[in-house]
Amino acid sequence: MKKISIALVFSFLLHIVIPFAGASATFQKGEEHTFTITGYYSPLPNQEYYVTGDYWSEIRLNGYGTNGADGTPVFPGMIAAPRTIPFGTKIKIPGLGMGAVHDRGGAIVNKGERDLAKHDRLDVWMGYGMEGLRRALAFGVQHLDCEIFSSETPIHVGMNFEVPPMLQEIVSLPEREGFYQNLALGSRGENVEALQEALNKLGFFGGLVDGIFDERVRLAVLEFQKKYFIVEDALSVGAGIFGPQTRSKLSSVLYERQVQETIRQAWETFHFEEDISRGKRNADVLKLQQILVEEEFMHVTPTGFFGPVTEEALSAFQLEYNIIRTLTAQGAGKVGPQTRAKLNEILEQKKQERIAEQNQILVYQKKQDRLRVLARKNISPSLAQK
Repeated sequence: MKKISIALVFSFLLHIVIPFAGASATFQKGEEHTFTITGYYSPLPNQEYYVTGDYWSEIRLNGYGTNGADGTPVFPGMIAAPRTIPFGTKIKIPGLGMGAVHDRGGAIVNKGERDLAKHDRLDVWMGYGMEGLRRALAFGVQHLDCEIFSSETPIHVGMNFEVPPMLQEIVSLPEREGFYQNLALGSRGENVEALQEALNKLGFFGGLVDGIFDERVRLAVLEFQKKYFIVEDALSVGAGIFGPQTRSKLSSVLYERQVQETIRQAWETFHFEEDISRGKRNADVLKLQQILVEEEFMHVTPTGFFGPVTEEALSAFQLEYNIIRTLTAQGAGKVGPQTRAKLNEILEQKKQERIAEQNQILVYQKKQDRLRVLARKNISPSLAQK
């Protein structure tokens, strides 16, 4: 059934699928082994959305979702593994439970055979439709130490999944702005206005929003394209043209900026009071991720889920502020008392900076108001009538 893991779609679509024909492995009871693990699911018609764009392409990616490669009907905990691991092998995955190998996949390979495979690969079936998709996306890519048992081991197979809440359930997010029309030098209208406003918000355009795609707009688009590696320079194909790639990227970057701003506004008075570690999904994780993004330790949109990306970023943060001495030190990648104190210190510092900045703006505005009053008083009646 399996083709390519949902979490790896963009990494593997360009790879040629070559079956691996290594010898089957034998495992001792409870043998420990580190795997790179992702999730996949069974698409259903009329889902809210599909990662690949439509139902049929999603099926081609994940399979029809009825049976594994050995004919076993899908179930929560069915595992796709490399051919070196025999069907029926049972694998205990931390945080999920006990699964069993009944499926294969072109991207489910041994260590080193694909770029992402730091370890032997596993893919866990996580359900049907949106529920399964959300679980797979939330799980992402994880590198975990698992216990392996032979198929004869008398141990129950079963996994318990929680459907992770979407980010919208934690904080009210803005709607994603879409750009649906190609634009170039000479274009006019509302679509150009929307482009100018978006480029303005992101700091690429400082001119008048007039709905005219002139040379200023073209240069702004070019700067955006160069920053996000859509084009190399002004001589590249598509340089300065607001085409499909640029439209998609602008929508994504703008949305991430809006999400950050929404989260910032939502947590003006936030204070860390509890320990946080991998596997958590709540408002505290959102705030932690926002700080890690602002401090440039993490470079993805906050999700509210504490996964491996957050753990790695937090460890780097702790190392930078001398909370830990090495990345393998006890407490690395976890929010404990020391880390919590530092995070709250940063929150307070940012709050005071915002207050000081707001006070400076108020002082400036008052000075400008006084100058305008004085200017009006100094205007002679004859000049005022002109």
